[in-house]
Amino acid sequence: MIVSLAATLMPGCKIEEMVINGHWLTIHAHTTSATAACPACAQLSNSVHTYYTRSVQDVPIGERAVRLRLRVRRFRCLNRSCSKRTFAERLPTLLEPYAQKTTRLVESLYHTAQALGGKAGARVVSSLHMPTSSPTLLRILHRQFRDTVVTPRVLGVDDWAKRKGQNYGTILVDLERHRVVDLLPDRTAETLEKWLKEHPGVEVVTRDRSTEYARGISNGATTAQQVADRWHLLLNLRQMLERFLSRLYGRLKLLPGFPAASAKKQASPRRGRFRRSQNEMAVSLASRARRLTRHEEIQRRKHEGQKIHCIAKEMKLTRTTVRLSYYGEQFPERNCRRPLPSILDPFLPYLEQRHEQGCENASQLWREIQTKGYPGTRRQVSQWMQTRRTKPAPTTRKNVQPSCPVALSLEALQPGKTGNDPLPSAKQLAWLMGRDPKELTEEDKTVLQQIQQDQEVAIVYPLAQQFMTMVRQHQTSVLDTWLDGCAKSRVSNIQTFAEGIRQDYSAVRSCLKTSWSNGQTEGQVNRLKLLKREMYGRASLELLRLRMLYSAPLHQS
Repeated sequence: MIVSLAATLMPGCKIEEMVINGHWLTIHAHTTSATAACPACAQLSNSVHTYYTRSVQDVPIGERAVRLRLRVRRFRCLNRSCSKRTFAERLPTLLEPYAQKTTRLVESLYHTAQALGGKAGARVVSSLHMPTSSPTLLRILHRQFRDTVVTPRVLGVDDWAKRKGQNYGTILVDLERHRVVDLLPDRTAETLEKWLKEHPGVEVVTRDRSTEYARGISNGATTAQQVADRWHLLLNLRQMLERFLSRLYGRLKLLPGFPAASAKKQASPRRGRFRRSQNEMAVSLASRARRLTRHEEIQRRKHEGQKIHCIAKEMKLTRTTVRLSYYGEQFPERNCRRPLPSILDPFLPYLEQRHEQGCENASQLWREIQTKGYPGTRRQVSQWMQTRRTKPAPTTRKNVQPSCPVALSLEALQPGKTGNDPLPSAKQLAWLMGRDPKELTEEDKTVLQQIQQDQEVAIVYPLAQQFMTMVRQHQTSVLDTWLDGCAKSRVSNIQTFAEGIRQDYSAVRSCLKTSWSNGQTEGQVNRLKLLKREMYGRASLELLRLRMLYSAPLHQS
């Protein structure tokens, strides 16, 4: 049994004895080969110079860690012209020269480090009876990695955030083999161009609408077919619609509603939002005053001729925030949120009945509805009662009792606010304009009919629907007609969007003709985010790249 175990675990060796000491199993063995080849001149030698013992760690057996005590020989080189006078015999199938771990143990640690990283991997291998430190795991990972990049025929390109809003890199994916090819340190055209020139043979490249990537691909792979991603085209359309509606939002709120909308509003079971306290309203008004001052400052800089990126940099704002006030015809008021269902709703009839009977004790009402199954706290009942009191509560301190029993509502103090059922926000309206009309509810259709009373919305909405249908159904023949329609629309937002499509005409046309997209690349970005967060941002880009490019034999396609 020991002989068969030696032949399996330690080829070229003979086990002398096995000693158990606590959680360790020590195996004493010696080599059995009669000769050994010189590593310098490869000449065989049978002249033994001396003996010495190598202590190496091996994979565990059962629940015990294994240590090998291997007695090896040092031979004399029989070649007089060889630079080596003596040499130690090698065991290439068991361990590397000067190694303190067997080859199979190093391979196991390598796959663990690739899957889990340094500290997490060290915790796991310790529980598996292969105790190793995290720096050792990372050294094994860097040393053992086999960087064999195969140039793909169809390449997916996308950016990923090292630190969102600050530093970005580029991920390259082989869309045919479903594997990551490489990670680049930035998302510039020059870096992508250099990589493509070093790996010739790419025929198709899918990308988002980035002009940097378009330029890098054009210079690095001149014959490659560029394919714009369809999802990004639809995203760009929705972003354009949101900017367009934000510009018109002030006058859209003044459009008359429809009887259907009023009837639905009256039939709503919700009984309104809880009014906020005077302190909460004061905070909201102060916030509005700051936003109004910021809006006026952006408008002043706009009239002076400053561009959006300059204003954003000088005022330390995001371009999205600046763009909202830059193109808006009026100050962008915040919408009143539609009230959401509340756990208090089923008990409102009882509370109103008790209030009509003269009960204004919120604690008493809370205890009463608790017996009827109310699961919430006293706070909601107190908020509901606060705006219905005819006199201050007995527990209210004298020095803070309001002079007026009914608090002023924020809606009464703010200009531009509508009632309890306001027009949806510009983002929600953009979402409705991009939806398939067959998927809309009656309420959604009513809202779209209301905003289409505006002349510009009536022009843009059919063009947006036509673009969505064209992209989803791959209607290549409609593209030129749609571009001409946008040019004649006289609406600046849709004209600018169509001009961007025209500048990227070949890539957009390719996306309508082929089935390739960047969806698979986006999925690899999600996997990259998981690995990045596992390492908590402390590891280098090179380590992240090694773990991302790792693919065990079982995972190879």
